[in-house]
Amino acid sequence: MIRISLLIASATISTLIVGCVAEPSRASLKADPYTSKTFNAPIGKELVVTTGEPLFVEGSYIDGELISVSEPVDLMIPGSMMIPFPVHLDPGELELSSIDSSWKYYCAQNGKAAASFPGLGSVISEGDCVGIRTSLDGTKKQWIVDNSKYNGMKTIWDMSLSTNDASKYISKPSHTPFKIKHIRRIIFDGYYGKQLHFTWEEIADSSKESKEFTFDFSGESALIGIKGNQFDALSADNTKLVYKWTKFK
Repeated sequence: MIRISLLIASATISTLIVGCVAEPSRASLKADPYTSKTFNAPIGKELVVTTGEPLFVEGSYIDGELISVSEPVDLMIPGSMMIPFPVHLDPGELELSSIDSSWKYYCAQNGKAAASFPGLGSVISEGDCVGIRTSLDGTKKQWIVDNSKYNGMKTIWDMSLSTNDASKYISKPSHTPFKIKHIRRIIFDGYYGKQLHFTWEEIADSSKESKEFTFDFSGESALIGIKGNQFDALSADNTKLVYKWTKFK
């Protein structure tokens, strides 16, 4: 009888942590509900760039978002068979980390959150998400533990935020883009040897192309052309370049 009880207890613990969640994996869904924003440098305006800085030519991106957690959060989130397990979040920022067809996921940084089960210790691995998810229409907010990495299978536990918490944890823009679609830019590598030195870079998804360009410069205004984009180099020294865009490809 003791042996049977131990087997049942062991099976209950395994079921709690692994679970059986009929929810799509965030990684397997590639929905992109946001419209990309584009940017480029202004035409005809005098600008200054220091050595090593980029002259942004053109690009597109998706805005980043974050949710601030001002004080420690301790929760008991229901797991499999509705057995709760403890979850902790340190004060900090939950960054928008992924989007699927229904939710936006805001995850704590590594080391800023914990989820555990008695007898097993931590039940999250690097790459798992502890934080908040919000529905795309903004009507639902849930605390979540996505420990799919730890379990080796799709596993997401959730608990709805209280009305008070839902009004307290509001997303706001982040200075870091959620996703860079593509960037074409020119980096000013410096003025030396009476020459202007630049590097052209094109970044798209995981690919990157680059090419170096060098132009003679006597100190007088000169028209510079790189990959069909043109600007006037007005003046330069060993720390900066003063320039003005005249044409984009």
